[in-house]
This record gives sequence, C-alpha cells and structure tokens, in this order.
Amino acid sequence: MLDLNTEISLKRAWLYANPRRPSLELPLVWGDLTSGGSGGLWKAVCLDIDAYVYALAGHALLPMADGNQVTLYDQDGAVINSSDYTLNLDHGYQGQGSIATATFSQDAKDLEPITVRAKGRADAQGDLIENPVDLVSDVLFNLAGADAEEVETTSLSRARARAEELGYEAAGLVARSTTLGGLLTEVLSNFLGSWWQGGDGRLKVFLDLGAGSLSEGELGCSLRQGNLSQLQVSAKLSEMVNRAEIHYCHNQALGEYEAGYDGSDGQDLKAQGLYGLVSRTLELKWVRAAEVAQTISTRLVSLLGRPRRVITCRENALTNIPLEKGDAALLSLAWLSDERGLPLKNQIVRVLGIEPDFDGGALNYTLLDTGFFKTEIYPADGTREADGDSVAGSARDRADY
Repeated sequence: MLDLNTEISLKRAWLYANPRRPSLELPLVWGDLTSGGSGGLWKAVCLDIDAYVYALAGHALLPMADGNQVTLYDQDGAVINSSDYTLNLDHGYQGQGSIATATFSQDAKDLEPITVRAKGRADAQGDLIENPVDLVSDVLFNLAGADAEEVETTSLSRARARAEELGYEAAGLVARSTTLGGLLTEVLSNFLGSWWQGGDGRLKVFLDLGAGSLSEGELGCSLRQGNLSQLQVSAKLSEMVNRAEIHYCHNQALGEYEAGYDGSDGQDLKAQGLYGLVSRTLELKWVRAAEVAQTISTRLVSLLGRPRRVITCRENALTNIPLEKGDAALLSLAWLSDERGLPLKNQIVRVLGIEPDFDGGALNYTLLDTGFFKTEIYPADGTREADGDSVAGSARDRADY
C-alpha cells in the first residue's frame, strides 16, 4: 500500500563542496513560472562560493531549445545581464544528480538574493508539465516511487482529461521538504480536486465535485428507500459559496500573491438574492493564469452556489458493499422533492463517508447530493415524436434500479 506519509525530500546545499548556506534546500519547480506578476519568484541557492555556482532547481528544467526562458534578478529586482552567467539546465553537478545551475563569471555575492523566473520540469516526452494531474503523476511515480499497482489509473486518467477539458494549468514550486499526501492535497485542492485510498489500498484522484465526469458504468449501485433507515437530510448555509474571489500568481520570494480576481463574472446573483452574499477568498499557489483563476471561481460557485444537501442514513442490507468513499450512487426518496416537486428519483450522490456494521448487517453512509440526476436515453431512430412530451437528454430517469 502506498504510504502517503512518505517524505518528498529536497536536495540540500550541503551535498555540494562549498555552499554559502549548507542547510538551504533546492526547490522543485513545475509549470510556466515566466508569466504573471513581476520580478523573480524564488531564490537561487549558492552551491560554490569560489566557483560562483548557483542552483536554480533541484532537478533539470525544460531545455532552452524547447522554449524555456530563464531570467535572473538581483536583490533590487533588476534583471541581471545574461552575459554575466552561463546556464546549464541539466547539470550533473559534482555527481549529485541532475540540477539546473547558473555559473557566474565573477563573484555574485553583492547581487544576492538572486531570484529566478523559468519554466519547470519536463515529462518523459520532453514537454512542459502543466496539467495538474500530470504534475500529480510526476510526484507519484518519479519522486515518490509509486508502483502502477498502487494507483487507480482509471480515476487518474479521467481526472487528467477533466483538467484538460477545463483548461487547468498548474505552475508553482515546492521550496521545503513535505509529505506525499500533503503535496497531493496542496496541488489538487487548488483545482477543486481531492484524493483518497480505496478499500484495496490504491490511490484514487478526483477532480470534480459534481457528476459531470461520470460514466454510466459508475452508477451501478442504487440506494433504495425500503432498505434505508435513520435518514437525516441537512443543508448548511455556511457551506455555500455564491461568490469566489481568487488570489493567484504567488511569489515565493516575496511571500505574497501578485494578482487577484474579484469573482464578479462567475457569481450567482439569484443565490445572493435568496440567501445573501456568501463570499469566499481562495489563495491558489499553483495558479498563475487569469483564465484559470476565473474558471475555478466560476466552477466553485456552480458547485456550491446553493445549499448542498447532505444525507446520512443506514442501509439495512449489504447490497452496496462495493461502494467506497468518493464513489457515486443513485438515491431515491419518495418524501423528498426534485426540482419539479415530484418524488426524488435516481438522484446522483457522492459517498463522503461509510462505516460498515457487519455484525448488524448494515452500512452507515454520509452522502453528498451532487445536484445531478440520471437522465433517460432514447435512441435517435425516429420511434419517439418531437411532440414536447419529453425533453431530449435532460428528462429524469424514473425507472427502478
């Protein structure tokens, strides 16, 4: 089983012969950190005070030939003339593995702290890693040494496709050693994603709080009212968000965000009229593009703009024992209404928590109402008339499953 407490260790300056400050860590860098904000974004680490060698990252960076644009800044924020140093973005320096370095032609101590802008790690095909799920895969397989059997690859592939569909791009850095679980949480949460370990111990990655990324095969479990007891339904206004402001373009060197979005375009005015303004401010260290910040803001409001129902119940049967945290299921409750005032039928819920009671032959669930439902599907073969009797592609499926 994958150990999520595994430490993601950064290289230290003490690995090298003559560093200025031996305890400093060499950062891990991903994505396009040449855009957004101003000045340098992280500090270079002096590895040799006599040879004037500085580490830009604790690994190789995207080659200059593939579009990397590296800029160094002095302590006053002025651009350092590129003729004053030589770059080696894949440098096997002093036998300690590949890092990215800048070697100055003369002592650069008076320029310190020297800060950097550049593009980060490349994948096996030589392309810049930008998709946040590709970043997660890089961490899992290349840094943490995970085996393919320890990761649920179907969820990983679906999350990657979802991130690409939404136009998500990740760009950021890790400046201090951290845990695998902590890093995965930090990155995925910036894009409204999460991870968990299933009953088989495999890691699952999830990038959609709703039901938009589900396939028909994932709705094989149905929670029937006749098997349910101790039902409780709640919805908390404190958990809704009808306007999301975003702080992004984080500058590690300054310790502050250099850009912001007020959330005005994606706010839910109807929800504000019903419940009042409920605004949240998100600080997204792994986002640098304005369009990505706006998409996340709009997406969050679309998911949490109205009070979300949370259902707790006890299933007095073990018919749905394959369900795990994060899985989707169908729920039907005759005493709860849908959007048309009819009994709730085949509503799609997400399992937030599950507690088996095998002695009692029961399962206790905490379920999140996604706001979506299973729809009817009709073949486009002319057998149904376009007479207004049903709505193609959006009519609630009222069959029993």
